[in-house]
Amino acid sequence: MINLLDNLNEKQREAVIKTEGPVMAIAGAGSGKTSVLTTRIAYLIFEKNVHYENILAITFTNKAANEMKYRVHHTTGINTSQMWISTFHSMCAKILREHIEFLGYKRSFQIIDDDDVTQLIKGILKKSGYDVKIYNPKVVKSYVLKLKFNYDLLEDIEEPFKSVVKSTFKKYQDSLFDNNLLDFEDLLVLTIKLLETNHELRKFYSKKFQYILVDEFQDTNNVQYKLISLLVGEKNNLFIVGDEDQSIYAFRGANIENINKFKRDYPDFHLVLLEENYRSTNTILDAANQIIKNNSKRVPKTLFSNLGKGSKITHFKGVTARDEVEFVALKILELIRKGYKYNDFAILYRANSTSRMFEEVFMQKQIPYRIYGNTSFFKRREIKDFTAYLRLIVNMDDAYSFMRVITTPKRGIGAVTLDKLINFAAEEGLDLMDAIDRASEILGKSVCTKLADFKNLIIDFRIKLDELSFNDFVDYILNESGYAKSLENDDKGMVRYENLLEFKTILSENEQIYSDLTKEDILVYLLEDISLKSEESQKEIKDGVTLMTLHSAKGLEFRVVFLVTMEMGMFPLNRSMQSKKDFEEERRLMYVGVTRAKELLFLTNANVRQTYGETSQNQDSCFIKEISNNLLNVKGYYEYIDKPYKEVNFFSNKTLNKAKKDNLRNYKKNNLNKGDKVTHTKFGTGLVISITGDNCIIAFSHPYGIKKLLKDHPAITKN
Repeated sequence: MINLLDNLNEKQREAVIKTEGPVMAIAGAGSGKTSVLTTRIAYLIFEKNVHYENILAITFTNKAANEMKYRVHHTTGINTSQMWISTFHSMCAKILREHIEFLGYKRSFQIIDDDDVTQLIKGILKKSGYDVKIYNPKVVKSYVLKLKFNYDLLEDIEEPFKSVVKSTFKKYQDSLFDNNLLDFEDLLVLTIKLLETNHELRKFYSKKFQYILVDEFQDTNNVQYKLISLLVGEKNNLFIVGDEDQSIYAFRGANIENINKFKRDYPDFHLVLLEENYRSTNTILDAANQIIKNNSKRVPKTLFSNLGKGSKITHFKGVTARDEVEFVALKILELIRKGYKYNDFAILYRANSTSRMFEEVFMQKQIPYRIYGNTSFFKRREIKDFTAYLRLIVNMDDAYSFMRVITTPKRGIGAVTLDKLINFAAEEGLDLMDAIDRASEILGKSVCTKLADFKNLIIDFRIKLDELSFNDFVDYILNESGYAKSLENDDKGMVRYENLLEFKTILSENEQIYSDLTKEDILVYLLEDISLKSEESQKEIKDGVTLMTLHSAKGLEFRVVFLVTMEMGMFPLNRSMQSKKDFEEERRLMYVGVTRAKELLFLTNANVRQTYGETSQNQDSCFIKEISNNLLNVKGYYEYIDKPYKEVNFFSNKTLNKAKKDNLRNYKKNNLNKGDKVTHTKFGTGLVISITGDNCIIAFSHPYGIKKLLKDHPAITKN
């Protein structure tokens, strides 16, 4: 353990060994908070002789939880699959899986995700006779989910929308209960209800969790704070680690005031400031400190590093937005020639729409890139379809999954038939599967046969679950259900099919982890895990520039960072300037962006920008002005009003003879962009449709049509 502590600095050690009572560690960006958390867990186990089952560690994402588990296992050798290291939602799911029967649910409950909730709300609205074009299901859903946490919010809604939300809320809750389903909000709400109404159970868990550690505490909301309070035992051994300067998720309900609430609720807390940064140069950290100090009501801290002063921060201003993007692209290519890799670069922006122009220019210059945060593997249509099959196999009473798969693929069972079956089941108090057995009372012979075939299919799948290997089981479902056949007419059919085959790997991995469980139990845990997955399943190129929003960048780091569109109205956003609270959150976003950079930081903007079809001239972002001039290297518009860039000198090699120099001078760069008009010596006038790398596609007048040409070909002249 002495060797373990030797890897920590003085303040990190203090945060580890101060085990008793409430402790608040304010961890600046890049200050090694994960090391502190994992070392503290190891310290409790080996030095304080605390059993690992008596430690609860909570974080916000599956990725962070898995990283913590990996480090704890590497440090302690303990099988962390048995430890309480998880997200809030996973922890609640684990508690509810054991005790939810106290609330009238069955332990075999299934968790539905955000898309499932939307579809369920949409179905309720339609069945209730509401026009979904007037009452948007997503808007209604947002209100319904908020009412779970605070039903009094209903009074703030005006009629007639109030009545729609009230009615939908009740029907939605009843539907979840009747089908033994939980949404993500239920995981928290029902756990709190369980602990508040069952005092023996609360006493059991507060005694069980002798030490509680909460990561990213600044991102907790009011419900999560309440949940933590219910779990903390009499000794108040609560360790929170976070940084209010990185609280950027107010739009998700995160309450930065929870840090102040912690201070009030635990007045004898011990404060530790983790200020040594292991990521960035001091120039970058000095800029971050100068920016964030302008926010109020924060625990003062000053980041510092032992990595040296580093290069100045470059502020480049282009004449136009195109100049800004061109500068970024050319700077990346310049640094690539100096040995950097594309993975070393990140472009951070405030609004998603910013990426479009960067993508266009990067394609032109053959710069590989990725858009961070694309559709999750587990949210793809085909995966959700197959998951619904699995849900129905393990729980044939699941009406939602029933409705999704009975028409996927199409079986000649229409909406009218299903409506009759649903109404009949409701009137007779039957589950939909049981209603099929009596369908002849309301439906014709032909459709009854189709319904019976569907039920027999699901029953057959349940039997085959025990008889077949998981690999064969996946193939069997895809083939016998007709789903694989239906993909033949899908333009993305092959890709979708390959995604579905990935289930073989997933099931195989889970079979190894839960080798002592039945196949049905493995499926229950797998389906729960799928529901809890965050959007982290994206197949990415191996080496590419990362484009992402500032919100997505939190927790990441890059050798080189470009903070772009740094103009008033763009960043900070116009709407944030109406409120001090919102404006300070924008400043925290800036702080997060700056502290992602390890070696080089570029702040870029433009004198003139076209946004949503309108041309505007914005002032430089006030956040740039908060940085001392001695930390900045100003380039572009301010330096060269008429010529933002210096021309590249192709003739520095004095060994070139005059003929070679003449050839280089005669080589013409057309500098074409999409939409440019051109003239070709043979094909006449044309319009540039697209540019990719060294090639361009140009539409010429009849009779030549569309041609793919080298964009710098001497026959082409830009008009």
